[in-house]
Amino acid sequence: MTPLPKTLTGGLAPLRSSSSGGQALLRSSICGGRVRAPSSGSKGFTLLEVIVALAILGAGLLGLLELLSGSLRLSGGARDTNAASVYASQRLEEALLAPRPVEGVETGLFGERYRWTTETTFLPEDEGLPFRPTHIQVTVAWEDGAQERAVSLVATRWDRKSAGTGG
Repeated sequence: MTPLPKTLTGGLAPLRSSSSGGQALLRSSICGGRVRAPSSGSKGFTLLEVIVALAILGAGLLGLLELLSGSLRLSGGARDTNAASVYASQRLEEALLAPRPVEGVETGLFGERYRWTTETTFLPEDEGLPFRPTHIQVTVAWEDGAQERAVSLVATRWDRKSAGTGG
Protein backbone atom coordinates (compact mmCIF):
# COMPACT_ATOMS: atom_id res chain seq x y z
CA MET A 1 0.00 0.00 0.00
CA THR A 2 1.41 3.38 -0.98
CA PRO A 3 1.26 6.39 1.35
CA LEU A 4 -1.08 9.24 0.40
CA PRO A 5 0.48 12.60 -0.58
CA LYS A 6 -0.43 15.64 1.57
CA THR A 7 -1.86 18.86 0.11
CA LEU A 8 -0.93 22.37 1.15
CA THR A 9 -4.13 22.75 3.21
CA GLY A 10 -3.44 19.70 5.34
CA GLY A 11 -6.04 17.46 3.72
CA LEU A 12 -5.50 14.50 1.49
CA ALA A 13 -4.80 14.75 -2.20
CA PRO A 14 -7.09 13.16 -4.77
CA LEU A 15 -6.13 9.72 -5.94
CA ARG A 16 -6.69 7.98 -9.21
CA SER A 17 -9.10 5.15 -8.90
CA SER A 18 -8.37 2.27 -11.20
CA SER A 19 -11.92 0.90 -11.06
CA SER A 20 -13.88 4.09 -11.81
CA GLY A 21 -11.34 5.90 -13.93
CA GLY A 22 -12.13 9.17 -12.08
CA GLN A 23 -10.90 10.89 -8.98
CA ALA A 24 -12.19 10.28 -5.46
CA LEU A 25 -11.61 12.71 -2.62
CA LEU A 26 -10.53 10.93 0.53
CA ARG A 27 -11.47 12.70 3.74
CA SER A 28 -10.35 11.97 7.22
CA SER A 29 -11.21 13.82 10.40
CA ILE A 30 -7.98 12.59 11.95
CA CYS A 31 -5.86 14.31 9.30
CA GLY A 32 -8.01 17.48 9.32
CA GLY A 33 -9.35 17.06 5.80
CA ARG A 34 -12.03 19.22 4.24
CA VAL A 35 -15.66 18.18 4.26
CA ARG A 36 -17.85 19.31 1.39
CA ALA A 37 -21.58 20.08 1.69
CA PRO A 38 -23.85 17.50 0.06
CA SER A 39 -24.61 18.36 -3.51
CA SER A 40 -28.31 17.46 -3.39
CA GLY A 41 -29.40 21.05 -4.04
CA SER A 42 -31.10 21.44 -0.60
CA LYS A 43 -29.36 24.28 1.23
CA GLY A 44 -32.12 25.39 3.66
CA PHE A 45 -35.84 25.60 4.32
CA THR A 46 -38.30 26.73 1.69
CA LEU A 47 -40.71 29.55 2.37
CA LEU A 48 -43.61 27.11 2.46
CA GLU A 49 -41.90 25.00 5.14
CA VAL A 50 -41.28 28.10 7.26
CA ILE A 51 -44.92 29.24 6.92
CA VAL A 52 -46.25 25.80 7.88
CA ALA A 53 -43.90 25.64 10.89
CA LEU A 54 -45.00 29.12 12.05
CA ALA A 55 -48.67 28.18 11.64
CA ILE A 56 -48.19 25.08 13.79
CA LEU A 57 -46.30 27.09 16.39
CA GLY A 58 -49.02 29.78 16.40
CA ALA A 59 -51.78 27.19 16.84
CA GLY A 60 -49.90 25.65 19.75
CA LEU A 61 -49.40 29.02 21.44
CA LEU A 62 -53.07 29.92 21.01
CA GLY A 63 -54.02 26.61 22.60
CA LEU A 64 -51.75 27.33 25.56
CA LEU A 65 -53.23 30.82 25.99
CA GLU A 66 -56.76 29.37 25.95
CA LEU A 67 -55.76 26.85 28.63
CA LEU A 68 -54.27 29.63 30.75
CA SER A 69 -57.35 31.87 30.51
CA GLY A 70 -59.63 28.89 31.24
CA SER A 71 -57.66 27.98 34.34
CA LEU A 72 -57.79 31.58 35.59
CA ARG A 73 -61.56 31.68 35.03
CA LEU A 74 -62.07 28.38 36.88
CA SER A 75 -59.85 29.40 39.79
CA GLY A 76 -61.83 32.66 40.15
CA GLY A 77 -65.09 30.70 40.22
CA ALA A 78 -63.67 28.32 42.83
CA ARG A 79 -62.54 31.29 44.95
CA ASP A 80 -66.04 32.82 44.83
CA THR A 81 -67.76 29.52 45.66
CA ASN A 82 -65.38 28.90 48.55
CA ALA A 83 -65.94 32.38 49.98
CA ALA A 84 -69.72 32.01 49.65
CA SER A 85 -69.57 28.63 51.42
CA VAL A 86 -67.63 30.13 54.31
CA TYR A 87 -70.09 33.04 54.59
CA ALA A 88 -73.09 30.67 54.48
CA SER A 89 -71.54 28.44 57.14
CA GLN A 90 -70.88 31.44 59.37
CA ARG A 91 -74.44 32.74 58.98
CA LEU A 92 -75.93 29.26 59.56
CA GLU A 93 -73.96 28.88 62.81
CA GLU A 94 -75.19 32.28 63.98
CA ALA A 95 -78.79 31.25 63.25
CA LEU A 96 -78.37 27.89 65.00
CA LEU A 97 -76.88 29.53 68.11
CA ALA A 98 -79.56 32.24 68.42
CA PRO A 99 -81.29 31.89 71.82
CA ARG A 100 -84.83 32.20 70.45
CA PRO A 101 -85.23 31.78 66.68
CA VAL A 102 -87.85 33.87 64.95
CA GLU A 103 -89.80 32.47 62.04
CA GLY A 104 -89.36 34.45 58.81
CA VAL A 105 -86.76 35.71 56.36
CA GLU A 106 -83.70 37.83 57.10
CA THR A 107 -81.37 39.34 54.48
CA GLY A 108 -78.04 41.09 54.54
CA LEU A 109 -74.72 41.65 52.80
CA PHE A 110 -71.22 40.27 53.18
CA GLY A 111 -69.11 43.07 51.75
CA GLU A 112 -70.27 44.55 48.46
CA ARG A 113 -70.48 41.35 46.47
CA TYR A 114 -72.27 38.64 48.46
CA ARG A 115 -75.94 38.73 49.57
CA TRP A 116 -77.28 36.36 52.20
CA THR A 117 -80.81 35.22 53.00
CA THR A 118 -81.80 33.21 56.06
CA GLU A 119 -85.19 31.48 56.06
CA THR A 120 -86.39 30.10 59.38
CA THR A 121 -89.44 27.84 59.46
CA PHE A 122 -90.99 26.04 62.46
CA LEU A 123 -91.84 22.48 61.45
CA PRO A 124 -94.97 20.72 62.78
CA GLU A 125 -94.43 19.37 66.27
CA ASP A 126 -94.78 15.70 67.10
CA GLU A 127 -96.64 15.24 70.40
CA GLY A 128 -94.55 12.20 71.31
CA LEU A 129 -91.22 14.04 71.05
CA PRO A 130 -89.84 16.44 73.67
CA PHE A 131 -88.27 18.60 70.91
CA ARG A 132 -89.60 21.22 68.52
CA PRO A 133 -87.89 21.17 65.07
CA THR A 134 -86.87 24.38 63.34
CA HIS A 135 -85.77 24.36 59.69
CA ILE A 136 -83.06 26.93 58.81
CA GLN A 137 -81.82 27.58 55.27
CA VAL A 138 -79.05 30.06 54.46
CA THR A 139 -78.43 31.11 50.85
CA VAL A 140 -75.49 33.26 49.78
CA ALA A 141 -75.71 34.65 46.22
CA TRP A 142 -73.35 36.69 44.05
CA GLU A 143 -73.05 37.93 40.47
CA ASP A 144 -70.61 36.04 38.24
CA GLY A 145 -70.52 37.97 35.01
CA ALA A 146 -73.98 37.74 33.47
CA GLN A 147 -75.05 34.85 35.74
CA GLU A 148 -76.11 34.76 39.36
CA ARG A 149 -74.59 31.98 41.43
CA ALA A 150 -75.63 30.81 44.87
CA VAL A 151 -74.65 28.45 47.68
CA SER A 152 -77.27 27.11 50.11
CA LEU A 153 -76.87 25.36 53.45
CA VAL A 154 -79.73 23.74 55.36
CA ALA A 155 -79.95 22.59 58.96
CA THR A 156 -82.61 21.54 61.43
CA ARG A 157 -82.49 22.86 64.96
CA TRP A 158 -84.11 20.83 67.72
CA ASP A 159 -85.25 22.94 70.70
CA ARG A 160 -86.47 21.33 73.89
CA LYS A 161 -90.14 22.03 74.49
CA SER A 162 -90.83 24.10 77.57
CA ALA A 163 -92.47 22.40 80.58
CA GLY A 164 -95.55 24.59 80.28
CA THR A 165 -96.49 23.31 76.80
CA GLY A 166 -97.19 19.75 77.92
CA GLY A 167 -93.87 18.22 76.85
